[in-house]
Amino acid sequence: MRFLDGFSRDGRETAYFTFALLLFIASFLLLPTTKMVNNVYYVFLALPALVTVVGRRGRGLRWAPDLLLWTLLIAWFAVVGIWSGDGQHFKHVLYVALFVLLVRVFADPTVFRTPVFARGLFWILTIYVLGSAVTYWIVGRYAVGERVLWLPARMTGPIYTSMWLACCFALALPVWLREHRRLELAAALAVSIFCMAYVLQSRSGLVGLSLLLVLTACAAVWRRSLHPFLLAGVAACIGGIAFLVGSQVPKLVSLFQRADSGRLELWSILFADWMACGVWTGCGMDHVIDRQLSIGLPIPHPHSIFLALGLYSGLVALVIFLALMLALLRGAWVRRDPWGLYLLTALVMLNFDGTKLVGNPDELWLLVLLPAALIGNRRERPASA
Repeated sequence: MRFLDGFSRDGRETAYFTFALLLFIASFLLLPTTKMVNNVYYVFLALPALVTVVGRRGRGLRWAPDLLLWTLLIAWFAVVGIWSGDGQHFKHVLYVALFVLLVRVFADPTVFRTPVFARGLFWILTIYVLGSAVTYWIVGRYAVGERVLWLPARMTGPIYTSMWLACCFALALPVWLREHRRLELAAALAVSIFCMAYVLQSRSGLVGLSLLLVLTACAAVWRRSLHPFLLAGVAACIGGIAFLVGSQVPKLVSLFQRADSGRLELWSILFADWMACGVWTGCGMDHVIDRQLSIGLPIPHPHSIFLALGLYSGLVALVIFLALMLALLRGAWVRRDPWGLYLLTALVMLNFDGTKLVGNPDELWLLVLLPAALIGNRRERPASA
């Protein structure tokens, strides 16, 4: 019951927003449509947050560098919308601002930093992916070995699902290492690779997972808990097994034969568009991408959260966003906040697959807005707690 202590020890307002935030996260795995998840946010989070903000009139709000950067970023999104957006854009800006504020100020972050939450979120997401795949294989919707393109709930696409799985692995990794849960860590690593490489067949999650393994190995060598030669031997064994398995499974071979999937050409095209529109202000929020790759495929979106910020909102938005992320990651490193590793993993992966940050609730809210706001939330329990 320790997991629920925060609900009884903090005020009713904090307890409500904490529980509603948990409900919002769960809705991505339980509700089948985007509209349903949006309604959960509008009814249980956005409207109560707006009422709370108006009722407080700024009282009790303690300004900090990250909150100031959030304010500047949101304000710039609004400025860009004045000359390039519509009414929907300003509504989306308000949604993002309210979400950041309620997570950053109103919710109790200690609940989201408990070991049981970190481990539980990873295994719940894993069960969701594996359970969906097995069900689809049984009913014949997908053949065994075929890429699962559509999962049943709001977290439906393989790319963002693999990213979230890698981020959840990052959140639980410090717990597994600190509590010496080696067997659970090994099982989590194996099932993550299986889900990303075989079920979802998404390289984005594998990139994030590889980053985590490299960082863990470097930290072990730095702390002298692992000899470099032993590390090299383990890496060689893992690489050999991966090469053997990959060469024998056609689906895995095709996974790596896609090369960059046209991203380098795509980025060069959209970067040229950005420069043509204006370095500082970008092309505006209403910019429509009507370009095609040389192979004839249309360009759906920038495939990079950083390029998307520059293309639609200009260099000003990109600089503020980078400053905000660096400030948050530095603070997470100083306080050893596991959400910093979660956020770093997400940002690395979203450099290869990401689009507009401002919009209705979507996967980017879980990958970027949620961890960034939680890192900045340093609410402390009352002394009597």
